[in-house]
Amino acid sequence: MNEKIRETIPEIDWIVDKTLQEKVVLTIADGLRSGGWEVEDMDKMPFTLLIPDCPASLLAHTRSIVQMCRHIGDVYNPIYRNQGDFTLDRDVLIAGAILHDVGKLVEMEFKDGGYVKSQYGKDLRHPFSGAVLAARNGLSSDICHIIATHAGEGNGRHRSPEAVVVHHVDFINFESIKSHLGLL
Repeated sequence: MNEKIRETIPEIDWIVDKTLQEKVVLTIADGLRSGGWEVEDMDKMPFTLLIPDCPASLLAHTRSIVQMCRHIGDVYNPIYRNQGDFTLDRDVLIAGAILHDVGKLVEMEFKDGGYVKSQYGKDLRHPFSGAVLAARNGLSSDICHIIATHAGEGNGRHRSPEAVVVHHVDFINFESIKSHLGLL
């Protein structure tokens, strides 16, 4: 399963730290097993249940967020390195972006011909279940923080610079798709 995850999400290779790469893969594998999914299901399941008949898959959404975050880091770091030494930790940013919605693997289930919120998802939203998956697979608190604060649960709370980027990129993605569909 781990090799298939790496093939399906090639952006994992953008993480320089090989140990961090492996923990990201293990976290995704754990989410897939816990939710009863196969790797291929990430390209079939919607990235959100908040958009009726959402045409964008969890896989497409995740890869889009990661690629957008990488581009932001590639622009941000060279400019701000000599302007207050504000930089984003590239590995943390990419790992957090890859895993920001990993909790959706336990938040959703396929039932009666459609995707619905699982009982687990009714009890615990994906930012929390995703942070739990990441922590139990040895990921550091800075990455768990990104996962836990990327959605509304992080509003009004401290967000690390990397978490701010993932949060805004996620909502740019979500709201632009809603706008394309005439829902905004």
